[in-house]
Amino acid sequence: MLSNHTQTKSIFRPNFLDIIYLIVFMGIFYALWIGSHALFIPDEGRYSEVAREMVASGDYITPRLNGVAFLDKPALYYWLQASAIHLFGLKEWALRFWPAFMGVLGTIITYLAGRVLFSRRAGLISAIMLGTTPLYYGAAHYANLDLEVAALIGNSLLCFLAGIQTENVRVRRNFLLSAYAFSGLAVLTKGLIGIVFPLLIVGSWILILNKWSMLKKIYLGMGCLIFLAITLPWYVLVQKANPEFLHFFFVTQQVSRFLTTQDFNSKAAIWFYIPVVLAGFFPWSVFLIQSLVQTGKRIWSDRKRYSVELFLLLWFSIVLIFFSIPKSKTVGYILPIFPVAALLVGNYLNNAWSNSRIKDILVGGYAYLSISIVVGIAFFILPYFQAQLHLPIHMLPLLRCMSLTLFVSAFFTSMSIRKCSMNSLFLSLTVTIGVLLLMFLASADGLNEKSIKPLAIQLKPTLTSNDEIVTFYKYYQDLPIYLERRITIVADWHAADIGSKDNWLRELWYGMVFQDTKDWLIEENTFWKRWNSNKRLFVLTDVRYFNNFKNKPNVYKIQEYNHVVLFSNKPRNA
Repeated sequence: MLSNHTQTKSIFRPNFLDIIYLIVFMGIFYALWIGSHALFIPDEGRYSEVAREMVASGDYITPRLNGVAFLDKPALYYWLQASAIHLFGLKEWALRFWPAFMGVLGTIITYLAGRVLFSRRAGLISAIMLGTTPLYYGAAHYANLDLEVAALIGNSLLCFLAGIQTENVRVRRNFLLSAYAFSGLAVLTKGLIGIVFPLLIVGSWILILNKWSMLKKIYLGMGCLIFLAITLPWYVLVQKANPEFLHFFFVTQQVSRFLTTQDFNSKAAIWFYIPVVLAGFFPWSVFLIQSLVQTGKRIWSDRKRYSVELFLLLWFSIVLIFFSIPKSKTVGYILPIFPVAALLVGNYLNNAWSNSRIKDILVGGYAYLSISIVVGIAFFILPYFQAQLHLPIHMLPLLRCMSLTLFVSAFFTSMSIRKCSMNSLFLSLTVTIGVLLLMFLASADGLNEKSIKPLAIQLKPTLTSNDEIVTFYKYYQDLPIYLERRITIVADWHAADIGSKDNWLRELWYGMVFQDTKDWLIEENTFWKRWNSNKRLFVLTDVRYFNNFKNKPNVYKIQEYNHVVLFSNKPRNA
């Protein structure tokens, strides 16, 4: 019988080379065209601007958006973005560096967990699937917090599970302490869910298995110290700087967002995340239901024997149910489910790899074949209805290329099914989704119609320190970061319904209590006084609001872009 040391050595021997291959493959795959398009709004503009203001002000305790305290989220993500700005400059690819890095890290941790829990091949399959799912890949190229917190929560749970399944004391300790560290980092990224999910999932698992003795093996005391050392300092410092922070953050932003019936983000039905997962996990979702059913049957037959599968199924179910309960839902919230979905499907495919004739694998193959043909036909037809559907002209080549890719994929998939070859089927799906994702990312700049970047680039060289930039009843989230300066915003800051609408107005209104903002968050009467003064104002607003200025004297229109008008009260050379 092998000793623990020998078992551990044999488990980890191939890991280094596998990890190198995964880092190179995923690194290149995630780096291509990462900075080829402008920041998407609102999220990329908003969160990137918070990081830029940290760098500009030197205040790394209180996050600020356009000079206003922005305490909706903790500071870790902003620190990461600020470090990228310091290292690489204020560039789009630099602002997306950390989401991409965390995406690649998530695939590596998934591989390691899959290898320890199941087998080397299961780990590799799971890592490749996770890295090539559309929602995970898209989130890794989008500068907001969703991918980071999902990866950190996933890493925490996977490290815990891998650690508790490892007999070697040193390896188990390293895994488990890493689990506490990842959970602390998740709390420092987005708040309570960084600890709520690990507690719910691990607690439910221990309860069902009745393994309370496990608590003695998970280094609870040392782990709590690591967790608190990571999370506590910032929360203490930001509370000291902003005395209303704790109530605002935990009550208003954390608990109320989950329980309230107020208008937080978009409201959706309780089943909203089911199609999101199926589409966001495509093409691997064609095997997801089969893997869940098979896992459920194994657990039902002997939950103690299949305790790992039980943990994974609890993870999948608890996250799905948790985010389905609130009326407010956004697509990115469900990302913590993706690492576990990859492991479940990866283990399922690994078990069936040498027996591709089994019914469920063929069902999944035929499902993918049917979907690729139907969607390929739809993409082929859509350009012919461009006028009726008002499709952007730059979308037409993308649709045609994606259609051709799906038809080619359908051909190779049918050949794989005919030969009952899992190798060629997996390769066909991997290459297809990889090509489609790269096509979409390469075309992202043409699809980004709401960015203010073209107007900001035109305006920036003409600005002096005495000029004032004003947005009139609008706030363009990427304008401050492209101009690298705070802007003045005209709005009705005393409107009775601000607190009931989830938009940029409420975001800034929430932060107004933490400092005096009367100089740059102004009412309309203050704006007209400045407009009629000797100060040069550059104003941006929607076309419909620009009608308020048509009969005013000294209106100098500069440019119009995507229904946004840039104009001034002075000639540009004044």
